[in-house]
Amino acid sequence: MSFVSAASALRSRLFVVAVAVGASVSACSSGPDSSDPDGGGGGTLGPAVVVVGQAYTPEDYLTYVRVFPEVPEGDIDFGEFREFGNANVSVHDGRIFVEQDGVVQRFSVSADLELIEGPRFSWADFGIPSANATSTVFISSTRAYTLAPQLGLIVVWNPDEMIRTGTIELDYPERPDSMETFAYDAHVIDGRVIWNMFSGDWATPTSHPGVVLAIANAEDDSPPRFVEDTRCLPGGPSFLDERGDLYVHGGGYFGYFHAYGGIEGSRTCALRVSAGEVELDPTYVLDYEATTGSYVNTPWIWVSGDQYVTRVWSSEVPLPASPDDFWTTDAREPVLVDLSDGTAVPYPDLEGYEDVDGATRVVDGVSYYQVSETGYVAGGNTAVVELHPDGTAEKFRLTGGFLLGIERVR
Repeated sequence: MSFVSAASALRSRLFVVAVAVGASVSACSSGPDSSDPDGGGGGTLGPAVVVVGQAYTPEDYLTYVRVFPEVPEGDIDFGEFREFGNANVSVHDGRIFVEQDGVVQRFSVSADLELIEGPRFSWADFGIPSANATSTVFISSTRAYTLAPQLGLIVVWNPDEMIRTGTIELDYPERPDSMETFAYDAHVIDGRVIWNMFSGDWATPTSHPGVVLAIANAEDDSPPRFVEDTRCLPGGPSFLDERGDLYVHGGGYFGYFHAYGGIEGSRTCALRVSAGEVELDPTYVLDYEATTGSYVNTPWIWVSGDQYVTRVWSSEVPLPASPDDFWTTDAREPVLVDLSDGTAVPYPDLEGYEDVDGATRVVDGVSYYQVSETGYVAGGNTAVVELHPDGTAEKFRLTGGFLLGIERVR
């Protein structure tokens, strides 16, 4: 994907979510480096946290990877990071996987926190043009899925052996040719893999009128089934909380498709798959406008317990007549939402910053969020802050780029 307009610059945040570091967190470990299947140079394996960044240029994207002993502090540039092209980066079982141009390479992390090259395999023969067009989830050390909706398939592969073991046909419901379809994220829950899907036409603009989940069996190659719910417009990531409840955000992509899509009776809201269940709860719906005062909400970012941060459109600012102007406004105000009592209160620590993405990144129980003085532009910058119910605490700054992901490796 190339992002050449104000609208696509904000839309790019979706894809930043898609290429954020994977959802598997390994426990801290120590011991002889011989336990590392790719070799690590000897020594004792101490704690390690990977930081993944991205720099945008008008021509392309560059992805940067570096491992730190803990979440870093202070000013950081990409000078000591390893550089890749437009890539996905995932973490599973203490190893780092980089997907670029349809080639996935595994890296281990040595005792001195260097990336050690391991085996690779390719699925470029399927014709997938971009890392941003895929979504990978790890089920175990021997089974992973990479979803590619444009090709109508799920690639099944073995992270231990780094081989492709099969494909699963993705018979996705038919959509107009003008609609783009992709997955926000995936979660492995009770033997199932659940993706939150989106289909929309940016030119019209029109989205599919309902939330769609693709649900695959995590243990065999049976075709996934699709669950659709028209209570909310699609467009937003999902979050698995500490109780095992999956909150599926149907925000109409920041409210954009609700504001300009002209879908009668549409609304932006969140739905829930309760722990131990296999379907969306028909009795649960969290209406964004009723809760926050606006149907325009950026993706919700987990803070603590039942508390989330989002940005809502100010009641004092009218929506612009032109859809293009929707992306270039400072009318969004940060609020802290508490699901336990349905309240929303101002969260002033984020005022004055521009949105960059809508990814929730949690390391050791702390949620990290990036805020920017420049927005997502060539040569931009970002500050990474801890989110707490009573405000934020800055952790580190990236110059010359943005945060794609941060996760504990071991």
